[in-house]
Amino acid sequence: MNFFQKLFLVIIFLGTIFPLKLWAGQQAYLSESPNGRYRVLVEQVLDRRVDDNIFFRYPVILENIENPDRHFETADAGPVLVHQTDKKTFEIEWDNGDPPRLKAVRFDWAPDSLKYFMHLEVLDGVWKTYFVDINKGTTTDITSDLEKTLSDRIDFHNWDCQPPQFELVQWTQPYLAFFKLTSICGKNKQKENPELFYADDSVLFDTEQVKSVSNCSDCKDEGALKKFDKYYNKSLPTPTPTPEETPTSE
Repeated sequence: MNFFQKLFLVIIFLGTIFPLKLWAGQQAYLSESPNGRYRVLVEQVLDRRVDDNIFFRYPVILENIENPDRHFETADAGPVLVHQTDKKTFEIEWDNGDPPRLKAVRFDWAPDSLKYFMHLEVLDGVWKTYFVDINKGTTTDITSDLEKTLSDRIDFHNWDCQPPQFELVQWTQPYLAFFKLTSICGKNKQKENPELFYADDSVLFDTEQVKSVSNCSDCKDEGALKKFDKYYNKSLPTPTPTPEETPTSE
């Protein structure tokens, strides 16, 4: 292969990687851990190029602030959170609050800053909840797990309900999280419902087992907390009895 052929191949190679260097790298920060060690950001990454059309993906990334090389992707953001501009950059939408809040994503960090829940709007009106374990570097979509009991009850009664809204009420223990799910419902799927009502479910999520472990339907928060405290107390290991000392005669 002569010099000009090699040069031609190098030019082609540079042409293929140039868009990556040109377009990848724009970032927007979304959240920071309570201890200030970790942050969550969304980044623009070149996905593919078809003719003159460039397509991007927008991964949501967990990053160690002191060591940015230590990071991992958690989920891909969609057009509800990310709006691509005509200049091939992107922007994210905030509300008009004081301070402003992101419209299509919110975060619930654990007090130890080593895990969090991310509620992400993936389509208009459709939200997913992800559990992120920083120590393990894992992300789990827990939406259907949290919804299961409420969904089963809605199906049993044949109610017509909107997708539930998720709220983290509190961390009851360092590894147990109390969620409240609320859905607006009508009693008939086939007819118009002149009267609507709220169906809700309180759910206890265990971040060590990465699953829901208890629930309380249509319960006030105080009643749900009492039930969840009972679960926690039952889950504690039974202490091993110590053998009684045998008296010895002198």
